[in-house]
Amino acid sequence: MLVGDRIREARIAKSLTRKDLGDMMSVAEKTIYNYETNKQAVTLDFLEKLSDILGLDYEYFVHKSKSISLNDGVHKLSISPKPTAQINTDIVQIPIYDDVVASAGGGVINDEYPAQSVGIDKGFLRTHFGLSSFLGLSIITAKGDSMSPTIPENCQLLVQKSVPKEGQICVVRIDDELYVKRLQKLPKYRLISDNKSYENIELEGREYDIVGVVVGFFKRMI
Repeated sequence: MLVGDRIREARIAKSLTRKDLGDMMSVAEKTIYNYETNKQAVTLDFLEKLSDILGLDYEYFVHKSKSISLNDGVHKLSISPKPTAQINTDIVQIPIYDDVVASAGGGVINDEYPAQSVGIDKGFLRTHFGLSSFLGLSIITAKGDSMSPTIPENCQLLVQKSVPKEGQICVVRIDDELYVKRLQKLPKYRLISDNKSYENIELEGREYDIVGVVVGFFKRMI
């Protein structure tokens, strides 16, 4: 079931017309139609607002491997420490590291203990984050404003283990600290903040490890 199908199912369960829902969401009835028929990509902001308005769990729209009551009124992303028993090949289980914070400011010391995971639909990841591979994904938290306005403070980062290209935003470990910065390779390796109030971090002559590339971010899900 695609995201649009779930929007339609939730709307009907709440006895709303497309016009009713459009008025509640401050969008045109045609937009609701396009979303429900999967003719137009649904934005994350729309899904977050829709979850609020309908009183549904955000997970209902991005992951439906288990039954979720349309009237339970829960408003946060439900997560489980292990995948569900029924395997769904369209769902990617992504570990969430609750205690891992990548600094978008000064360095932050981390203890890496994967606590739980969240199941997200591959189609959703493909549409909203442009992913073609779903390997090596994880979710951590960004702290600080050094990557503002590109990355908001205290959001959750979707990180993928891969070799970063010139200018990509990545998570880098220096000693016991993690940083989320833009990588410059030429003329020499350094980490650059999008917020110009912060100084660059020179990497030459230092021991560091590139953890992965930031492929996107979520507003706080949990």
